[in-house]
Amino acid sequence: MKPTPLTTGPLAAAAILVVALGSGCRLMPRSGPVPQELAQARRLSNEGLSAADQNDLVRAEGLLERAVKSCPTDIDARRHYADVLWKRGERMDAVNQITEALRLSPGEVGLCIEGGRMYMELGLLDDADRLVNEAVNGGPRSAEAWHVHGDVAMARGRPEEALADFHRALAIAPDNREILLDTAEVYRRLKRPQRALATLAILGETYGPNEAPANILALEGLAHEALGRPLDAMENYRQAIARGGAPPDAAVRLAALEGASTGTPRVTRRLSSAQ
Repeated sequence: MKPTPLTTGPLAAAAILVVALGSGCRLMPRSGPVPQELAQARRLSNEGLSAADQNDLVRAEGLLERAVKSCPTDIDARRHYADVLWKRGERMDAVNQITEALRLSPGEVGLCIEGGRMYMELGLLDDADRLVNEAVNGGPRSAEAWHVHGDVAMARGRPEEALADFHRALAIAPDNREILLDTAEVYRRLKRPQRALATLAILGETYGPNEAPANILALEGLAHEALGRPLDAMENYRQAIARGGAPPDAAVRLAALEGASTGTPRVTRRLSSAQ
């Protein structure tokens, strides 16, 4: 069943607001006295976040559920509750919490970003498109909004559009590792390995010496392969495997390159055991 869209009309939002105000639970006041229901929700939310930080997601879910029930108009409580539900695999319940939060705060950029990512991972790309468009329209200076907008474009098979979005994001947050990594991957898919390597070099500078993670090293290996540099590629794959957490095909590609360089096939199983 297709989830309920994450946006509502102004009349529905107004109706929820009237009910909330009538119950004495206001929408996240910025200053002044805090209603008892909201204070209770904030306390429970903080306890829930602490439990989540300790990876006790069952307890976190219970506390955040109580926070939402204590003050149904507390947008942050719903946001945190949705995050824990998503991590627990209760994805439609998580979407429903973001839905309710957006009814209370239509067009809120952070909520649109979270909802857009959820819909994208569920494969509901039309709904994801709608929300990420709201995100960039409401937050044109948000690197995260442009990033998720590009992610949805990639999911739709539009790498050129995604690349443009990632560059908009990097203009705002030039050192963001996730955006740099996704940009390098787009360049690779567009068969532009030199640009991929240049982007990965910038990404590598955000880490200390010999601290770049295995996935970055493996991606460098792919770019070197595409440029006809097997020795450089082999070195990248070896480093990625030694560092741990390398993509599954790194050992396979290394074995193929080593076999090609010696004229003798290599046994991948031996490489895997070395990890």
